[in-house]
Formats: sequence, C-alpha cells, structure tokens
Amino acid sequence: MWRIFGTSLLTFSFGVVSLFANELLLWEDCIWIGLERNTQLKLEKTKQGLFPILLNEKWKQYLPKLGVHYFGIFSRNREQLDQEYRDVRLQIQQLLYDGGEIEREKQKIEIKQLIQAEEKKILREKIIQTISLAYLHLNKRIIIDSLYDLRIERYHLEQKKLNLEVQTQLIPTFESKSIKQWELDFFAKRIHSQALKESSILELKQKMFLDPNESLALEPGITERIEIFQPTSFPIEVDMNHPIRKKNRLQFELASLEEESLNNDWKPKLVLGGYIGRNGNYGFPLQNEVYGVSLGFQTNLGGSSFVSNTQNGFQSEGNGIQRIPGYGPQAVGPGENGFQSGTIGIFDEVGREKKRFDSQLSQFQIRLEKEQSELNLRNNSKSIEVKLNEEYKQYSLYMEFVKFAFESLKQKREEKKSNLISELEYLKAEEEVFVALEQSIEHYFNYISTSLELVIHLGEDPFNNRYFRLHNSKFNSDFTILLRDWKNLLPIENLQKREPKKQKQTPFLLEE
Repeated sequence: MWRIFGTSLLTFSFGVVSLFANELLLWEDCIWIGLERNTQLKLEKTKQGLFPILLNEKWKQYLPKLGVHYFGIFSRNREQLDQEYRDVRLQIQQLLYDGGEIEREKQKIEIKQLIQAEEKKILREKIIQTISLAYLHLNKRIIIDSLYDLRIERYHLEQKKLNLEVQTQLIPTFESKSIKQWELDFFAKRIHSQALKESSILELKQKMFLDPNESLALEPGITERIEIFQPTSFPIEVDMNHPIRKKNRLQFELASLEEESLNNDWKPKLVLGGYIGRNGNYGFPLQNEVYGVSLGFQTNLGGSSFVSNTQNGFQSEGNGIQRIPGYGPQAVGPGENGFQSGTIGIFDEVGREKKRFDSQLSQFQIRLEKEQSELNLRNNSKSIEVKLNEEYKQYSLYMEFVKFAFESLKQKREEKKSNLISELEYLKAEEEVFVALEQSIEHYFNYISTSLELVIHLGEDPFNNRYFRLHNSKFNSDFTILLRDWKNLLPIENLQKREPKKQKQTPFLLEE
C-alpha cells in the first residue's frame, strides 16, 4: 500500500502555525490542520506510549528480583526472660523456565501495538477523506457562486441598458415584466447558492476542528492543479496491505497466541532463589551469618495445580527462625537446615475451560469478521466504481453540451447586437449555458470526490492515482479552459486570476 513517510510531529506543528500565517490554504494545508487538531487522533497517539511501558515490564521478568527482608520478634513479659530476635536478609530470585509464556506475552503486546497502529491508519484515512470531501465541496460551491457573481454583474450592466430602453419605449412593457420574473428566479437561486457556500465553509471548519469564528480562506485555482482521467476497465483490487486486512491478520495472530498459551499452561515454571544475611538475639550489630538457596516448581495438570518449594540453608551460630510457607516460623539451630513442601490442588482451575471456550470463540469471531470485511471491501469497491463511471459520463455529457451552448450563445450575442432577438431571449439562452455549466461543475467535483473515496478505499495515493492527479503547478485541462471561456464571454474588470501555490507534501497516511 502506498505510504508517505513524513517529518516529526514538532516540525509538523510549526508547519501548521505557518499555514495560518499565510491565510490562503491549499488542499494539503487543510488536511494537515485537521490531522493536527483532531482529538481522536491525538488520543491514538497518546495510546502508543503505553506499549513500550508494557514491553519494558515484561523484559523485567527476565531479570533477577532483589529485595531486602527484615524480621523481628520481641518478648518482654513478667516472670519470663526477655527475648529478642532480629533477622536481616538480602534475597534474590531468578526465573529459570516458564514454558515460553513471557515471550508469548511480549509477542501479544507487540501485536496489539501493531493493531493499534493499523487502527490509527484507518482513522487517519477517514479524517483525510472527510476533510478532502468537505474541501472539494466548498470549492465547488465557491466556483458556482462565483458564476452567479459573474452573471449578476453582467446582469446589472444589461439592466442599465434595459431601463434606458424601457424609458425610451424601445421595448414593450410586457417584455420588461417578463424580465422581472426572470430576475426574481435568478436572485432566488443566487441566495440559495450563497447559503450553500456558507454551509460548506462551516462544514469544512467542523472537519478541520476550527472554531466557527476562525478565519478560513482557500487558495483559488484548485481546478488548475487537477488533471482527471477517464476510468478504465482495468480490474480494481483492494491492496493486500490495506489497514483493515492487516488488522484482521494481526487479530488472528493474537487469538492464536492466546490459544497457544492455554495449550502450554502445563509446562512448569522453575524459580531459583537464594539469600544471605545475619541474625541475632542481642540487638544490633547482628552476630550470626545465614545463607541458603531455594527452588520453586509450579505446573498445571488438566485443571489441577501442583506447587512445590525446596529450601536449604545454613546458620553459623546461635538460634534462628526458618519461615516455612504454610506452617509459619520454626526454630532452628546452628548448621544446616531446610524444608520441602508440595501442594496439589484438585481441579482448582475452575476458569480454565471458560478461557479455552473464549479463545475458540474469539478465533471464530475473527474469521467471521474477516470474511465480512473482505466482502464489504469488494462490494463497496464495485459500488463506488459504478457511481464513479456514472459521474464521469455525466460530466462528459454536460461538458459537450456546454461547448455547444457556448457557440450558440455567441451566435445569440451577435443576433442581439443586430436587434434580431430581444433581451429576454438572450437572457434565456445565457441561462441554458449557466445551468449546463453548473451541472458540469457539479459532476466534475463529484467525480473527483468519488475517485478520492475509491482510491482511499483501495489503499492507493489519493493525490496521484489512475483517476486524477494533483499537479504542483498550473495545469490547463478542458475544464479550466471551459471556465476561462465563460469568463472571457462575460468580461468583468475586477476578476483577476491567481496562480496556484506550489504543492506541499501530501499527508496521506503519514507514518510517525
């Protein structure tokens, strides 16, 4: 799957600050800001810090465990001799064998970390898609609204001429009333277009996690950076390393490790221990040296448990106390001393079968989820592809009609100059071009939006793919030429084109 390896989060944060300073934002800028401000993505980044801590804790289980132990008994009763006993020991324990359980636990943590990384990629894809769709929708509304502005300024020029013609009775009054009806319809559409643009601005701000009162201005010229391609019949296939597929595979590995842990729980755990210290009956400093070694053994046998402990020690002089698990302190004298203990719990692992059932159920659920996700990936791909082909055909159809309508409008303009047609007839011809042009703009952006949705779904580059390409600089496409022809047909002095900025690094699926 296509991936872009980006810079550090610190550099990215400084980049966002500079974007606001520049005011006019590119497509890439909007995505960067949205990624930086998204609270869910911040939470996922915070979760990543947990896994190194968990792995470090598992590594510590391989290390010897050191501890200092103090034990004291005091007896000062009437009619009895005072007794005093203190024991201080440095103890150590080392795990010798655990049947590979710690290593499996480490692998589980590493797999969970990989699963969380894939979930973050899925979330990032969703964020990029929602911001991009809102960005494209806003650009569509801006262009359509600008066409209304072009026409309203053009209309005001014609209106001055019309008023003069009505006053001088060059046109009949009933034609003036018809134009008033056309004017009412036009202004109603323009008001609706302006409302849609304002709603689109708020929608993009919401996707970028901006406050409604924050300023948001887009760099014009998005259509001059996009080159679209006709959909081909080449079969589409979801990337094998798509985050959803990788997550499913990792989840199955995790469930298999859980089952492996249950199958190996019969393997014994061996712990070697030892101690060295001093004790005494007369307070500090302590008089007698003590030392010894111990061996612990634990295993599970078909739901029953077996625990055994062995300890052998030595005391140089005096009387000491040996603490036997399950029996309490026992007095010992100088020389060797030791004990052995063993406990068998008959079927005391009551939750063992429940764990085994849960493990099998988990694997079954993961298989079903994998089959369902594979089915959804394929079906959604085909569904989006059908919609994509429809949008391109609609776009091509309206583009051809607009080109034809342009030529017709040019002819109507010449006829109007020669007074062969009325002002109303010319406005109606202009309206046909405008409606067709608005529809072509609608399908143009719908095609790009649908393409974006499909390529992200497939796991491909959303800025350079088989359906469209985002160029670094100005690109003359049929669509941009069409818009330029429209502006030339209705020249307005205060409309100046801007060159698009240089493209920034695209943030699709940034790896940190």
